[in-house]
Amino acid sequence: MADDEKLKRERAGTYRTADGRFTVEQTSSGWLLMDGEQTDELGLALARGPFATLDEARAAIADARSAPAPESTLGASDGRPQLKALPGGAAGAPKRAPRRAPPPRREEVVIREFRAVDGDGLRALWRDAGFGDVGDDDKSLARLARRNPGLLFVAADGSRIVGSALGAWDGRRGWIYHVATARSHRRRGIATKLVDQVEAALVALGCPKANVVVRPESDGGAEFWTDRGYAISPARHYGKPLERR
Repeated sequence: MADDEKLKRERAGTYRTADGRFTVEQTSSGWLLMDGEQTDELGLALARGPFATLDEARAAIADARSAPAPESTLGASDGRPQLKALPGGAAGAPKRAPRRAPPPRREEVVIREFRAVDGDGLRALWRDAGFGDVGDDDKSLARLARRNPGLLFVAADGSRIVGSALGAWDGRRGWIYHVATARSHRRRGIATKLVDQVEAALVALGCPKANVVVRPESDGGAEFWTDRGYAISPARHYGKPLERR
C-alpha cells in the first residue's frame, strides 16, 4: 500500500490520508470517501460510497486517484461515482447517452464526535426538541469534553446538528445526557446510533453500568430507554447548584 493511501485516525469514525486529500468518515449508512480535490455541483467535497466497511473505503482510494474525474455522486442510484467523458473520447472515458436530471439526493447524516464549534448548533437542536432548560454554554461543553474525551457525539446533516448524545464517566457509573433528535429527522434511527456510540465508548473504558436522566418533557423518552433495557432506579437523585468560593 502506498504511503498516501495509508489512513491516519483523527477521531472516532474519521480517518485521513497522509497527503490530506481523502477523508474517510463513518455515516449512518456506511463509510464515505470524501475527495478534497474534487467537488460536486454544490461545491462540496465529492463523496464516494457508502462502503460497508472501512477496508472497502480504504481500497477505493487507489481507484479514486487513477480514475477519470467524476461528475458527482449526487443522484447515483448505487452510490458509485458517475464518470465524465474525457475530451476527444480519450481511452478509458465511458460514453453514455443523455439522461434525465436525477431527483435531489438526501444529505447523508454523519455521526461524529463533538467539536468545539458545535455549541450554537446543539443549543438550537435542544430548543427544537423542546428541552425546557437548554443550558450548557460553550465553556461548560468544552469542560465536559475535556473530562470525557470520546464520549460526546452529534449527528450532523451538512452543517446542521440534528442529533446529540453526551456521555460521561465518573469512574464508577456512566451517564448519558441530552439525547435528542431534530423533529425533521426523527424515525430514522439517529438517536439509536448515537446511544450505541456512547455505550460502546463507555464499555471500552470499563464502565459497568450507564444511567440516564429522562426529562419530563421528553417525547417518547421513557419508551425509548425501556426498549433499550434501561429500568427506573428506586434511588432518587437530589441536586444542588454550587457556588464558587
